[in-house]
Amino acid sequence: MTSDGPGRVDEATPAGSGKGLRISLGVIAGLLLGFFCYLPAVILWQHYWGVPQPRVYPHGSFTSFGSDPPPASYWVSWAGPAVVVVCGLVSVPWRPARQVALPLVCAFVPMAAMVAWFMIGMELFFTPD
Repeated sequence: MTSDGPGRVDEATPAGSGKGLRISLGVIAGLLLGFFCYLPAVILWQHYWGVPQPRVYPHGSFTSFGSDPPPASYWVSWAGPAVVVVCGLVSVPWRPARQVALPLVCAFVPMAAMVAWFMIGMELFFTPD
């Protein structure tokens, strides 16, 4: 904000433009999509493209998969839905929609990464003792 004299203030964004609301909605939608929709999308991807489920690796093998690593299609099935969402939303040309899409992507990516980290850990390394 700049002031040109007493009582006069110029603002970069006019009041009531809705920019803050669109940004907030984008963040909330990104968090919800990442938490509730990412895992079902991955499960559907794995089901319909016939991705083989990897075996469970022994306790303590978090850094090495040995001679039998999970297939590449398994890793692609986790990255694919996230790439589709990010590329689809980043390519939105309309400026007000970008004010929703960019915060949505910035909230979706870390939430989806946390879901993927947890679920991959459960699939590959969890064995009931």
